[in-house]
Amino acid sequence: MADNANELFESLSRQLNMSPEQIKSSCEAGSADDLLKNADSQTAKQVESILSDPQKTRELLDSPEAQALLKLLNNK
Repeated sequence: MADNANELFESLSRQLNMSPEQIKSSCEAGSADDLLKNADSQTAKQVESILSDPQKTRELLDSPEAQALLKLLNNK
């Protein structure tokens, strides 16, 4: 699972122009603002739309990918 998490952080790093360590730190701190400030405007709007809609947020959090990431972050 660690390999999958590293791949995820590397992918996000390229998309958000942040280091994988910065992304991981923001995730662990629960700070979406740090992640969104480097995202393009369309991505930021999509994320804000999801986070402002409880139904969409629940669907996202219930996804297998999100569950795997949450499990990884909770183990550290």
